[in-house]
Amino acid sequence: MPMPPALRSLALWGAAYGALGFAAGFLFGALRELVLIPGMGERTGHLVEFPMVTLAACAIGLWIGMRAQASALGIGLIGVAVLIAFESTLALGFAGLSLADYLAHYDITRGALFPIGLGLMALAPLAGRWLKRT
Repeated sequence: MPMPPALRSLALWGAAYGALGFAAGFLFGALRELVLIPGMGERTGHLVEFPMVTLAACAIGLWIGMRAQASALGIGLIGVAVLIAFESTLALGFAGLSLADYLAHYDITRGALFPIGLGLMALAPLAGRWLKRT
């Protein structure tokens, strides 16, 4: 049974958003590891990279939210889920990070900023939709 067009559109926009967000994160992560951390130190490198990658992911979300007809919040939530799926596969499967170390990236009480970026990423298409209407 084929997927209804509205659901198909939502899934495709969400998957594209997640993949593009992951690609931006991958590029900024490489910049962080190769340039920022060696030059500034671990914590400062992460703090400098965070607004850049978050801005890039949100800009993608704004752009998608202004163009897609599907649910903007749905696109944002699917995008975040896809990004987490890619990121966790890379971290746990290929980089060999332990589950405890991986989950520490989500612990705001330990200074992790990643969950804040994910929240902003989830809401960016909704903001794009709002900007289109104004």
